[in-house]
Amino acid sequence: MYTPQVMDLWHHWSMPNQPKTPHKSFRIPPELYSAAQAKAARQGRTLTDVVKELLQSYVDSTD
Repeated sequence: MYTPQVMDLWHHWSMPNQPKTPHKSFRIPPELYSAAQAKAARQGRTLTDVVKELLQSYVDSTD
């Protein structure tokens, strides 16, 4: 049996990109997702970063 400390280390090792923020989900057409993911990759960015930037711009804009 593994100790809680070993299990904790294994958990962190097995999930190197463990999210620091809560995971959210939404529906998006597959072709839009693929196109956005491809464009982000061409720009050397993650789709998460693109979405966060766009959402921040939306929130910051005046109504």
